[in-house]
Amino acid sequence: MSDEELDQETAFSLLADDTRVRIIRELGRATASPETGIPTLPYAELKSRVDIRDSGRFNYHLKKLVGNYVAKEDDGYRLRWPGMVLYRTIVAGLLTDNVESTIERFAVGTDCHRCGDSIEAHLYETLFRVRCPSCDANYTDIYFPSHGLRDRSEDELLRAVHRRSRTMLDATTSGQCPWCASEVTADIHAGDGSLPSLHDTRDFDAYVVYHCTDCTGFQYMPISQVLLYHPVTISFYYDHGTDLTAVPEWTLEWAVTGRTTTVLDTDPWRFSVRIPLEDEELVVELDEELEVVDSAITARDR
Repeated sequence: MSDEELDQETAFSLLADDTRVRIIRELGRATASPETGIPTLPYAELKSRVDIRDSGRFNYHLKKLVGNYVAKEDDGYRLRWPGMVLYRTIVAGLLTDNVESTIERFAVGTDCHRCGDSIEAHLYETLFRVRCPSCDANYTDIYFPSHGLRDRSEDELLRAVHRRSRTMLDATTSGQCPWCASEVTADIHAGDGSLPSLHDTRDFDAYVVYHCTDCTGFQYMPISQVLLYHPVTISFYYDHGTDLTAVPEWTLEWAVTGRTTTVLDTDPWRFSVRIPLEDEELVVELDEELEVVDSAITARDR
């Protein structure tokens, strides 16, 4: 069966049997090594790993997978790219994440930029949130596979959440959907006291919503947060001896609030963002496309 002949319904139906899922798992486990690359498993070894004695039954299910998820080579079988994506999806738990959180709420070591109380981290269904339990200001809200939450200390969890959030938002602000790789468009909205998330009470004069043109993926953020991923801000921090990419967004008031953002015009949109750091301040002007049109470093007023 060629890729062109395989529709989505058929692709999903191929997985409606535990034997086929086990075949995918064993081929994936054999692949999960930088030394072996993408190896093939001989028929007898694959059958032994799947632990099925009935050759007819095994052959039937293996044949169903060959062509889309599995490739048949002269020396055995290997996962094709769709099969590898499926294996990684199974490992991450993306299709089965419905377990209750075993992670207790814990303080992240930063005070809320809205009310001054301690910000906490916790899981909401499959979303990892960094937010204020007192005033409901929400600073990070990112899907995190349960597989990645295992056996990590609180500090390790926060670093992992920060890295995942930064990776996804960096892709989003650059115009590519981190879920399906399609184009992402940006729409600027005037603040009206409400945000796309009912779990976020922050108030902005304006914010941007990035949404995928194909799938339902979207992210929103204050205008200033766009600069977290821009070279002009990264180099400003670097010149001060700080790796901005390693700094969690919830610790940066300028990035997660609208306090240092000024709306210069609304038709078309134009913004000025002040980014204070030590004894200097980076002032950046953004246009309606949220492109940097001007920047300057000045002495900071204390």
